[in-house]
Amino acid sequence: MRARWGLVAAGVAVVLLAGCGGTAAPAARPPTAKPARPSASYGATATPTARVIRVVGLGDSVMAGTHCGCAGLAEEYGKALQARTGGRVQVTNLGANGLVTSDVLSDLQHDRSTRSAVSQADLVVVTIGANDLVPQLDEWQTVGCDRSCYSGPATEMGRNLQRVLAAIAALRTTHPEPVLVTDYWNVFTDGDVARRAGGQAQVDWTREVTTLANQQICSAARSAGDTCVDLVAAFTGGGADPTPLLAADGDHPNAAGVRAIVAELLAATPGTL
Repeated sequence: MRARWGLVAAGVAVVLLAGCGGTAAPAARPPTAKPARPSASYGATATPTARVIRVVGLGDSVMAGTHCGCAGLAEEYGKALQARTGGRVQVTNLGANGLVTSDVLSDLQHDRSTRSAVSQADLVVVTIGANDLVPQLDEWQTVGCDRSCYSGPATEMGRNLQRVLAAIAALRTTHPEPVLVTDYWNVFTDGDVARRAGGQAQVDWTREVTTLANQQICSAARSAGDTCVDLVAAFTGGGADPTPLLAADGDHPNAAGVRAIVAELLAATPGTL
């Protein structure tokens, strides 16, 4: 997510990204340059000969960990993976505020550091797509936006994600593990923040858009032979209010929300690692 989707800046840690003003999702603010931050390593006390599991996170502000009050989505996943395996885990988080699918694709095609990290990764986690749809929220808030308004952009987002996953596969020819691709509980704000901004009508509309966006995300993942990690049930399953899992902006997950995402990622992580 953009500023919201938050789905912040990237640097180093896992893959993982709903993208991250106003009441919009992560793309509320323009993308920011990815600041350099050192890779995170966990399990440093493991024996020197222990296998190092390299995790790379790609995506928007959700992946970056914006407003989560935690180390970051990729980093928290790396810690949990280290605890599960007892091995050494090295995380590179390349998530950043405001990124859209075309930004990630461009990095995979042209950025040397991104290409190098992905080519060596044992696990790649992707969270991206929410910011592609931010213009549709702006349109809904001003003149209205029905399915005919957002279906085209959602489909194009799905096509771009297919290209992203193909680019990742081309860089990981010696790594058979599937990419973990998360969808979103909401590609825009949700919970109390969304209700204050636009009432239940906004919540209902954003969830309609999210359903279609998630269909595109999971379809792209399946067609690439990768794993779609569903986050809807974790945040809103059984009609639950996601507010307790969201940061004060109503857009990004807080620390509890990140833990919920990490639990889903762990459940989807191949047992061979």
